[in-house]
Amino acid sequence: MHRKRRNLLTLGAIGFALLLFALLGIIQTEKSHKAIAFAKDIPGSQEGIPAIGGAFELVDKEGRIWKDTDFKGKPLLVYFGYTYCPDICPTALHHLSEAAEKLGGTKTIQPIFITIDPERDTPQQLQIYAQNFHRDFVMLTGNKAQVDQAVKAYRVHAARAFSERGKDDYLMDHSSIIYLMDKKGKYCAHFNHQTPSSEIIERVKQYLEKGI
Repeated sequence: MHRKRRNLLTLGAIGFALLLFALLGIIQTEKSHKAIAFAKDIPGSQEGIPAIGGAFELVDKEGRIWKDTDFKGKPLLVYFGYTYCPDICPTALHHLSEAAEKLGGTKTIQPIFITIDPERDTPQQLQIYAQNFHRDFVMLTGNKAQVDQAVKAYRVHAARAFSERGKDDYLMDHSSIIYLMDKKGKYCAHFNHQTPSSEIIERVKQYLEKGI
């Protein structure tokens, strides 16, 4: 009888411990999800940190050529994605659209979308896609070499995902980062697709007050 009671107590203690670990895991996961949604920047000197941003030459939905130097003089919010993205890219661009609207559009900041899928994201495709987001977006594409140069400059991960759905029916694996760049094209901070527009607006205003 005593042995049976000890066994039950032992099983009960193990069960309670497992439940406690599970609860702690859930709490930690929730904290992680909340933390990842906020902006990140690098305080102090950026010496020794790989540069983010650089030279590129791409074309917009109208076929106009844009170079990185064309954007100098205005802060930028830059996002890399692709128009066939089912969820992450639309979420990021929705938040960016809201932020751009409340910040006053190009009077204050220039939102930019650069495709990582130039094979499908032609200027004509960007014309259709642009209708879903803020009117001030500059949406850029180019040939593979041009896009690869921009992807490399911003240290973006982008790779075609394995798919058996067909040659032109595929997904892209990619990092989902919104870059805040200053008037000189230098990196200031970054967000991700989960960052709410209110957080983007607050952080951009903080940098605008510093005269970026």
